[in-house]
Amino acid sequence: MSAHLTIDPIKLSQPAGASLAFMGIKGCVPLWHGAQGCTAFAKILFIQHFREPMPFQTTALTHINVVMGGENNIAEAVENLKSKTRVIAIHTTGIGETSGVDLKRAVRNLRAAHPELMIIGVGTSDYEGSLETGYVKAAQAALDAITKPRSAPRRKQVFLAPGPYITPAEVNALKEYVEMFGLRPVAFPDLGDSLSGWLNDAEYNAGSIGGTPVDEITTLSDSAHVITIGSSMRPLGESFAKTHGIEVSYYDNLAMLDEVDDFFALLSRLSGAAVPQLIRRARRGLQDALLDTHFYLGGITAALAGDPEFLDRWRGPLADIGVNLVSVSSLTRDRYPSGGLLDFERAITGQDVALLIGNSHVAELAGRLRVPAVRAGIPVYDRIGEPQRVRLGYGGAASLYMEAANAVMSGARHTAPYVSSLPV
Repeated sequence: MSAHLTIDPIKLSQPAGASLAFMGIKGCVPLWHGAQGCTAFAKILFIQHFREPMPFQTTALTHINVVMGGENNIAEAVENLKSKTRVIAIHTTGIGETSGVDLKRAVRNLRAAHPELMIIGVGTSDYEGSLETGYVKAAQAALDAITKPRSAPRRKQVFLAPGPYITPAEVNALKEYVEMFGLRPVAFPDLGDSLSGWLNDAEYNAGSIGGTPVDEITTLSDSAHVITIGSSMRPLGESFAKTHGIEVSYYDNLAMLDEVDDFFALLSRLSGAAVPQLIRRARRGLQDALLDTHFYLGGITAALAGDPEFLDRWRGPLADIGVNLVSVSSLTRDRYPSGGLLDFERAITGQDVALLIGNSHVAELAGRLRVPAVRAGIPVYDRIGEPQRVRLGYGGAASLYMEAANAVMSGARHTAPYVSSLPV
């Protein structure tokens, strides 16, 4: 796998990840500092995946702006948007970065000119990183811009920090779990409130129709505990907790029995309440699902492709049940080889792979290789409902195992029945 050439990249861009995180802020307009095409491509891709409107805006850089400087385009875009929203999140693209924009200075000037607005800025060039890194950078920039120092601790408030590969439905499920223990969840970014799929009464919305309100983000430092879900958010949670003197816990997937056990034990400790009977029963359901599915999953080889967090979400649960794994990451990480879809295809060539797991691009490869596929991650554009999938918690983990087992069963190679040559 070459460090200098990637053919058929697995990853999406940093600016796309930044916009996704900003969609988790209520009323926010993600403003792309780049050419119109940069914005349009990601906008269409996200609409195909989430089946929801994406209120992305652009500074519409042209070749003249790139040469002469594009800060005036940012100022003009903010001027046009200020009557429609109170929250504007500016992030760069490759062309914006190449033009040499000083985004920090531009944001500083805009805040001085528009004190009534919440303006966030983050550099997310698309010639490095991926959706995962852009999402984390944007979430960190928003926290830095909005959160105030710890002042009035809230004993029952829990700060949930879900990563980019936690679906909107899973964010909602996490909030419901916390509420079951009498605690108050504040998720950020809250894609569950903005992209889980619900009809809005308004005919038009300039920004995100849901998400974490700015006032709630302000008080995150007063939380009693920080919980990160998804490996990419661990450094953010660790830094935030250290800065504000808060306890923190990390979970890579919340789909392994020991992780889920620890999560509910933590909520029980924070609240002083016993684990509800409903959750205890769901644990038995997961145990039963493990028994039912291990006949189909134990000993097979499955191949995963995607961002590191996406790989972490699936590797733990599948390894727990005895699946042999081949993984190719979109980014260079010590624990995974990196590359594109061509590298991924080469990695599985010659192996008896029973299942591919990844987005719709990986599913297209699976169709060509005639291998069953589980569609997951971003984007999934050839099926409806991926944002509404729940694959964490006891019930969600059971669904994960059954989804994988059903895919394997759909491609099972059955032995032809023996037919005797002797006359009947």
